Amino acid sequence: MANLFLFDGTGLVYRAFYAIDQSLKTSTGKHTNAVYGIAKMLIKFFKEHININKDACAFVLDSKGGSQKRKELLIEYKANRPETPKLIIEQLPYIEEFVESFGLRVLKLMGYEADDIIATLAKKFYDDFEQINIITGDKDLLQLVDDKIFVWRIERGITDLVLYDKSKVYEKYGIYPYQFADYLSLVGDQIDNIPGVKGIGKKTATSLLKKYGSLDNVIKNKKLLTNKLQKLLENSKENLTLSRELVELIYDVPLNLKAEDLIYKGYNQKKLLQVLKNFEFSSIIKELNLQEEFEKEYIVVDNLKKLEKLQDEIKKMKVFSIDTETTSLEPYSAKLVGISVATKEGKAYYIPVSHVNGKNFEKKYVLKFLKEILESGEFNIVGQNLKFDYKIFKLFGIDPHPPYFDTMVAAYLLNPDERKYNLEELSLKFLGYKMISFDELVDGSVPLFGNDFSFVPIEKAAEYSCEDADITFRLFHILSKHISEVKDLFYNIEMPLINVLAQMELNGVYFDLDYLKILSEKYEQRMRRLEEKIYEISGERFNINSSKQVAEVLFNKLKLPSIKKTSTGRDSTNAEVLEELAKEYEIAQLLLEHRKYQKLKSTYIDSIPNSVNDITKRVHSSFHQTGTATGRLSSSEPNLQNLPTRTEEGREIRKAVKPQFEDWYIVGADYSQIELRILAHMSGDEKLLEAFKNNYDIHTITAANIFNISELMVTEDMRRIGKMVNFAIIYGISPYGLSKRIGLNVNETKKIIDSYFKYYNGVFDFIKQTVEFAKKNGFVKTLFGRKRYIPQLRSKNVRQEGERIAINTPIQGTAADIIKIAMINIHNELLRRKLKTKMILQVHDELVFEVPKEELEIVKEIIVDKMENSVKLKVPLKVDLYEGKEWE
Repeated sequence: MANLFLFDGTGLVYRAFYAIDQSLKTSTGKHTNAVYGIAKMLIKFFKEHININKDACAFVLDSKGGSQKRKELLIEYKANRPETPKLIIEQLPYIEEFVESFGLRVLKLMGYEADDIIATLAKKFYDDFEQINIITGDKDLLQLVDDKIFVWRIERGITDLVLYDKSKVYEKYGIYPYQFADYLSLVGDQIDNIPGVKGIGKKTATSLLKKYGSLDNVIKNKKLLTNKLQKLLENSKENLTLSRELVELIYDVPLNLKAEDLIYKGYNQKKLLQVLKNFEFSSIIKELNLQEEFEKEYIVVDNLKKLEKLQDEIKKMKVFSIDTETTSLEPYSAKLVGISVATKEGKAYYIPVSHVNGKNFEKKYVLKFLKEILESGEFNIVGQNLKFDYKIFKLFGIDPHPPYFDTMVAAYLLNPDERKYNLEELSLKFLGYKMISFDELVDGSVPLFGNDFSFVPIEKAAEYSCEDADITFRLFHILSKHISEVKDLFYNIEMPLINVLAQMELNGVYFDLDYLKILSEKYEQRMRRLEEKIYEISGERFNINSSKQVAEVLFNKLKLPSIKKTSTGRDSTNAEVLEELAKEYEIAQLLLEHRKYQKLKSTYIDSIPNSVNDITKRVHSSFHQTGTATGRLSSSEPNLQNLPTRTEEGREIRKAVKPQFEDWYIVGADYSQIELRILAHMSGDEKLLEAFKNNYDIHTITAANIFNISELMVTEDMRRIGKMVNFAIIYGISPYGLSKRIGLNVNETKKIIDSYFKYYNGVFDFIKQTVEFAKKNGFVKTLFGRKRYIPQLRSKNVRQEGERIAINTPIQGTAADIIKIAMINIHNELLRRKLKTKMILQVHDELVFEVPKEELEIVKEIIVDKMENSVKLKVPLKVDLYEGKEWE
């Protein structure tokens, strides 16, 4: 016999909405977190519990306006409930669309609540099913539980269900399900405005029902109760009757349904896939193994006639997507194996160049073809992660025209908080199409040596590579429709930057390895001396790298005061704890010093030599456009942006960066106080504008005003505090956070911040308006239209963090956009003048170059001009320039 499953849709929607990150949305801006939560709930539950074509199901929702009968009884019924969040209301039609596409019947009826429809269905079909299961997050439906009816309650997350039978209800609440309505009548419900009996709480209600069995029996035996309880019941006689009517479920909702109408017959794959594509739920498409089917024509180019045909199509279409296949992801050691080009959706060509087996096309003809189409500027070049392909082309002497469209970067700009922008993910998300993975391509049938693509048979390689180009072309058509809001940022900054980054990565950075070796030995000696001092103070030798042993020595043996406990209950020895202890105890300071040298040595000094390329003798880091939500570039393999700058040790490490050739110099250019200048521009604060226009010392001015003294009396220490305050404001730091930085108490730092905002009142207004905008709209923008969504603002626990992000992002993101513009302009000018100078590093507000002596003066002029004039603000941009035989 079949089972009936009734889903309390309204309760589940609320559960999903608050459990899933509310910033989840599609590239077109549809919020989908509740839809996603419902989808995950249903999929898991159906996999584990539902028999297709046997069990019956319904997804039940409240109607707009709620229960007419209860509102007639009490006009204030549920009036205390907070207004339904707009983001839930927005998603309700999407949820219905998903549920119906999943094959599940949606039920709602004007004037009735979901609970009443569920109660009616349970009664109506009681004899038609072996079991009736109700899935809800609410406790009110527990009153239905009996030998045949069970409630599955979601009590944690969105898929963690607890099954309630009669014994479980009693275990949890101390009463039986049939007593639940009586219990609710006695205790009432403040949120739903159910009055109950004033003065009777949960414990008293439970004990009364345990003793007398029912509310009717309690009233019949009222004289046996204490005087106080008698009085409470007497005073609430009308409220008790009303409460009972309000909490009792309705069992006669007019539903014209038969049991067989609810039999679950599964979902239509095509319909469900379309809905999931609309919501961009790539993970669910993958989980359900849904697959879009495309018509496609993939052609292997193995003669000149086919190559000429491809060339003609490109000239006709004026747009194409391109993808390279290589033997390695490291450009200098990579061998070009093949190239795929798509000229329209479903049509792509593969040009084999150096496969081990099969007929390859002669490389010189392929390179000539590539040079013509990539350098001409007549065609729109499309690709996915084109920076890699561009590096390969450049190493073959081809200097591609800046790309027209990179699908990876476009997807990032539309949703910078996503974690994955790889082609396979985007294909599932936007097309519902599962691509051939590399593992599936080889699958033990190809004798690959070290995953060498050249050993893949040409026909299989063509299918795989043409698919990449084809899917990229399809994504281009979808994503190009969505980027209108950020099109200037995309086309004028991010696309030209690809060429710049490709060249900068190929240029690489030269490190003096002999110097690093000496520095490593020097740090090793410093660490040993520190270890001996630590052992001397502690009176024993122990493993300094073991937090457990360090805690044992500090807190058990030396009896240092406990500052903070770890999750296991042990005393913490993290940096924050050691910094606090270091104010009084030398051993804590020595441990901090030891950790500092150890980290610098392992992270940079000893690891950088392992990243040196055997061919170029340089380090080729990767710079990513899609790595941060603010728009800043990030760096990896190795991360050269994190080389420390402000400490003596950091400067020692930076000295290892030198020119590779004699008579070359390192030239560095750093934007001076760019974020403060952007703050002046965006806030329009008159005092900030005046200071920067007249080239005043902004840190001295700030110090003078927060300490209420003349600028002439400002000491170096006061100026240091003024500087910290200026930058702390940009990062939305709290008085507590500032107190930790400058060593004053919280009351003092609060006064300092208040003084700052009193003087720079335009900044105060700007910050206030920015946070208000972010709270209302859920995002902030840079000067160039880059968006960042801030879900933290919707959570009480991390709202302060959200406000800090809202304050900082427009400023930091604008600074990131400005330096990108400068990089593009400098790169283009160096090309135009055919100079040898290499741009080798970008570190946030700083650019680093390797410059031959004869170009030194002209290159410095170019750098300053292009950086200071990259954008026109209300205040001038200033650049600090330095040069030398090392980066320091």
